[in-house]
Amino acid sequence: LNMSQSTNDSYPTAIKVAFLLRNDKLIEEMEKLAASFRLKGDAFLKIVKMGRTEMQDAVPMTLGQEFAAFAETLAGEVRALETIQRVLCETNMGATAIGTGLNAPEGYAQKCTDHLAKITGFPIHLAGNLIEATQDTQAFVLYSSCMKSLAIKLSKVCNDLRLLSSGPRAGIGEINLPAVQAGSSIMPGKVNPVIPEVVNQVAFEVIGNDVTVSFAAEGGQ
Repeated sequence: LNMSQSTNDSYPTAIKVAFLLRNDKLIEEMEKLAASFRLKGDAFLKIVKMGRTEMQDAVPMTLGQEFAAFAETLAGEVRALETIQRVLCETNMGATAIGTGLNAPEGYAQKCTDHLAKITGFPIHLAGNLIEATQDTQAFVLYSSCMKSLAIKLSKVCNDLRLLSSGPRAGIGEINLPAVQAGSSIMPGKVNPVIPEVVNQVAFEVIGNDVTVSFAAEGGQ
């Protein structure tokens, strides 16, 4: 039933609320992952290894420092995800077709927004200029950018793990990744970095999605 809504206010509002609800879960999982890297950092604190720049030997460091850095780089992404929630909390609900509020009864926009805040627990508030807010796609661009940044960081960590575990006899072979599945039918004992590689694949899709979102927002009519 159409009860004073338009696709131009209800759709973007629903998407923002969905992002908010899922963002909490994402933050929770990323914090768990960062905490796991911190634990490894503590466990490996006294293991000395070579640090590298441009794939070449540089200066010594500890394996614990390396894993602590993995934790911190992901913690930075968590902070970005927490910050983006402020942008997602602004809604144009009640703006109807183009932002003028046509066909919506007086007070509808504010009542609807207040109710959304109540049932979600987020500080959802009405945009100051509903015409601008109805044509604006900043929230989607910024959230997609956060997803891309997180994907890039995760993929970078996975690439480092793959590199450090390469070999083990004819590669760097500094760490051992746990075997998840048989690596080969003709090379017994081969351990492939399948989890990092799956994360890489997901990251590539997220990065591609960000390009799509960017073009969709640019053509926001």
